[in-house]
Amino acid sequence: MIVFVGVAGFGVYSAVTHMQRQAAEEAARVEAAQEKKRLESMRVHPNKLGQQGVTVSTPKSQWRKGDMPHLYQTDPAWAALPYAGGDVRANACGPTCLSMVYVYLTGKQDLDPGKMSAFADANNYAPTGATEWRFMTEGAQSLGLNSSAIPVSRASITRALAAGQPVVCSVEPGDFTTVGHYIVLKSIDDRGMVEVFDPNSPLNSSKRWGIQRILNQTVVCWTFWM
Repeated sequence: MIVFVGVAGFGVYSAVTHMQRQAAEEAARVEAAQEKKRLESMRVHPNKLGQQGVTVSTPKSQWRKGDMPHLYQTDPAWAALPYAGGDVRANACGPTCLSMVYVYLTGKQDLDPGKMSAFADANNYAPTGATEWRFMTEGAQSLGLNSSAIPVSRASITRALAAGQPVVCSVEPGDFTTVGHYIVLKSIDDRGMVEVFDPNSPLNSSKRWGIQRILNQTVVCWTFWM
């Protein structure tokens, strides 16, 4: 009888643990599905950035304060305009980034990438063919924006983005460039995934990037506010 009870008890225990395991697996599947749905909701699909994911920027009619527009230096609307001894397409990642920040913070529509590039040229912010770093401080401040260089660290960037202050990074060759480049960071989630606005790539702008991966390529960064 004792042996029988022991065997029966073991059978009940096995059934319970099997049910618990099934419940845990189902809960994990539900959580994974919810996480996939959450991440998908944050993803910006390339076809939302322009016709067939090509370099067509957010229409000016949709520019408003608090909404970061996707602006591209290769947009035909201004790509061929002169800048820094070449044209906007080749050289104007810096002005295009500042144009995005300017629209986001002010809601104004007077400085698209072409006009922002003309402003930078007129004030000698790109005398050697590349936008100088002082454009992100002196240039921004002359347009009525507050700007400051911040440490290239997760903590400083997270604080700025949490306060609603976009960050512009000057990055070296890596994921975003083979020479040198500027990108805009708009937000960061609790997993350290960053919303990137790359003025030269709808594809890069269509996904979130790990903050450490960006930091590994960043030389200097600035935050902006009104």
